Amino acid sequence: MKINCAAIRSFPLVIALLMSVPAAQLQAAGAHERGGLRPEFSLVQKKGGVSRDEAAAIVKRRYGGKILAISEVQRDGRKVYRVKGLSKKSQVYVVYVDKRSGRISRS
Repeated sequence: MKINCAAIRSFPLVIALLMSVPAAQLQAAGAHERGGLRPEFSLVQKKGGVSRDEAAAIVKRRYGGKILAISEVQRDGRKVYRVKGLSKKSQVYVVYVDKRSGRISRS
């Protein structure tokens, strides 16, 4: 097996870069990869919950396409945004974004 000399020379640089990344960032990145945390939930850590515009942005990042309408409704005793969108394949969808947590549900 032949070993690439350039790879061997760059190995210390890779190690130095990895050592410079704080452990908390590595753990957060790992959680994202495992599906434990989603980037859109990071918006929700502020006190007021999710705004109408943030709800639209969350849904647009997840499903793409266009947002057609957003309304605030009550669902199972919770305030949610009802977001109606048009996918890139021209299919209309409706999802609900919890106003407090930012979680998306389809039904």
